[in-house]
Amino acid sequence: MARARAADDPFSNAQEGEMAYEKLDQALRQLKTDRERAEVNEAQQKKADEEARIRFVQVKSTVVGPIFDEVVARLAAEGFFAETLDEQNDASGPISLNVNLSEDDGFNRQGSLQVRFDPDEYKCEFGKSTMAKTASTNQMVFGDRHRQFDEMTEALVRETAEQFVLDLIGGDHFR
Repeated sequence: MARARAADDPFSNAQEGEMAYEKLDQALRQLKTDRERAEVNEAQQKKADEEARIRFVQVKSTVVGPIFDEVVARLAAEGFFAETLDEQNDASGPISLNVNLSEDDGFNRQGSLQVRFDPDEYKCEFGKSTMAKTASTNQMVFGDRHRQFDEMTEALVRETAEQFVLDLIGGDHFR
């Protein structure tokens, strides 16, 4: 009989209903807070992504591009083919130094040195590809060293580009 009385008690039912709505309101507030936090995190991530891409574009245009162009000019002055390829449709796309030193001596001395932006690491990395004598295709091979943007100095890029060309001249592929 006590059970029947509790079920019929409007005050008890109102308290239970009010408690259920409080739980619901609390859950909805938490959901809203979680969504707002996720939106803030997403906005911060997008901002960091954009800042890193802008920084890479700056490094590419003020350090890497001019040095690659210097190497191209030096090789062209000696009668060899070289070019700088910059992904124009994507500002944060890679930039490559393509070199062909092949002659009729039977050695195929051509390859590419590429600097690309790694969006997962927010860093730069160098990759090389060389064309083997018997291969009809080449593949870009990136080292496992990612470099901070401030590490991409003129000295480092110049040294890397020159070593790449020296390796092609000496036949030292994939060093």
